[in-house]
Amino acid sequence: MVCSSIEVTDKFNILLEQCYKGNLREFCSEFDIKDRGESFYKRVQKARHRMMSQSVSQETIDEFKKYIVFMESKLLERECSWEEKKALMEFKSFFMKSY
Repeated sequence: MVCSSIEVTDKFNILLEQCYKGNLREFCSEFDIKDRGESFYKRVQKARHRMMSQSVSQETIDEFKKYIVFMESKLLERECSWEEKKALMEFKSFFMKSY
Protein backbone atom coordinates (compact mmCIF):
# COMPACT_ATOMS: atom_id res chain seq x y z
CA MET A 1 0.00 0.00 0.00
CA VAL A 2 1.44 3.33 -1.06
CA CYS A 3 0.87 6.24 1.30
CA SER A 4 1.95 9.81 0.93
CA SER A 5 4.11 11.42 3.55
CA ILE A 6 1.18 13.69 4.47
CA GLU A 7 -1.11 10.70 5.14
CA VAL A 8 1.54 9.00 7.25
CA THR A 9 2.32 12.22 9.13
CA ASP A 10 -1.38 12.84 9.82
CA LYS A 11 -1.82 9.30 11.16
CA PHE A 12 1.37 9.64 13.25
CA ASN A 13 0.20 12.96 14.72
CA ILE A 14 -3.24 11.59 15.59
CA LEU A 15 -1.74 8.59 17.36
CA LEU A 16 0.87 10.75 19.07
CA GLU A 17 -1.96 12.83 20.50
CA GLN A 18 -3.94 9.76 21.59
CA CYS A 19 -1.00 7.92 23.18
CA TYR A 20 1.25 10.69 24.46
CA LYS A 21 -0.95 13.79 24.48
CA GLY A 22 1.16 15.10 21.61
CA ASN A 23 4.47 14.82 23.50
CA LEU A 24 7.02 13.72 20.88
CA ARG A 25 9.83 13.54 23.44
CA GLU A 26 7.85 11.03 25.54
CA PHE A 27 7.17 8.88 22.47
CA CYS A 28 10.85 8.92 21.49
CA SER A 29 11.90 7.97 24.99
CA GLU A 30 9.60 4.95 25.01
CA PHE A 31 10.30 3.83 21.43
CA ASP A 32 14.07 4.24 21.57
CA ILE A 33 15.23 0.86 22.88
CA LYS A 34 18.77 1.62 21.71
CA ASP A 35 18.84 4.53 24.18
CA ARG A 36 20.07 7.14 21.72
CA GLY A 37 18.36 9.86 23.74
CA GLU A 38 18.35 13.39 22.43
CA SER A 39 19.82 12.48 19.03
CA PHE A 40 16.92 10.11 18.31
CA TYR A 41 14.39 12.74 19.38
CA LYS A 42 16.01 15.38 17.15
CA ARG A 43 16.09 12.99 14.18
CA VAL A 44 12.39 12.10 14.54
CA GLN A 45 11.47 15.75 15.05
CA LYS A 46 13.36 16.82 11.89
CA ALA A 47 11.92 13.99 9.79
CA ARG A 48 8.40 14.81 10.98
CA HIS A 49 8.78 18.46 9.95
CA ARG A 50 10.27 17.49 6.57
CA MET A 51 7.41 15.08 5.92
CA MET A 52 4.89 17.87 6.42
CA SER A 53 6.61 20.35 4.15
CA GLN A 54 8.50 18.48 1.43
CA SER A 55 9.05 15.09 -0.11
CA VAL A 56 11.04 12.52 1.82
CA SER A 57 12.48 9.12 1.01
CA GLN A 58 10.39 5.98 1.11
CA GLU A 59 12.71 4.80 3.88
CA THR A 60 11.62 7.71 6.10
CA ILE A 61 7.96 7.01 5.38
CA ASP A 62 8.50 3.34 6.24
CA GLU A 63 10.18 4.32 9.48
CA PHE A 64 7.15 6.38 10.47
CA LYS A 65 4.91 3.45 9.61
CA LYS A 66 6.83 1.46 12.24
CA TYR A 67 6.16 4.23 14.75
CA ILE A 68 2.48 4.06 13.85
CA VAL A 69 2.33 0.29 14.42
CA PHE A 70 4.05 0.79 17.78
CA MET A 71 1.47 3.38 18.89
CA GLU A 72 -1.45 1.35 17.55
CA SER A 73 -0.29 -1.61 19.63
CA LYS A 74 -0.04 0.70 22.64
CA LEU A 75 -3.68 1.70 22.16
CA LEU A 76 -4.68 -1.96 21.81
CA GLU A 77 -2.90 -2.79 25.07
CA ARG A 78 -5.21 -0.46 26.94
CA GLU A 79 -8.29 -2.39 25.84
CA CYS A 80 -7.28 -6.06 25.71
CA SER A 81 -7.33 -9.04 28.06
CA TRP A 82 -4.26 -10.48 29.81
CA GLU A 83 -3.79 -13.18 27.14
CA GLU A 84 -4.07 -10.61 24.38
CA LYS A 85 -1.55 -8.39 26.18
CA LYS A 86 0.86 -11.31 26.42
CA ALA A 87 0.60 -11.97 22.68
CA LEU A 88 1.03 -8.27 21.97
CA MET A 89 4.18 -8.10 24.08
CA GLU A 90 5.63 -11.03 22.11
CA PHE A 91 4.79 -9.25 18.87
CA LYS A 92 6.33 -5.99 20.06
CA SER A 93 9.54 -7.71 21.13
CA PHE A 94 9.81 -9.34 17.70
CA PHE A 95 8.96 -6.06 15.99
CA MET A 96 11.49 -4.05 17.99
CA LYS A 97 14.26 -6.57 17.23
CA SER A 98 13.74 -5.93 13.54
CA TYR A 99 14.07 -2.18 14.11
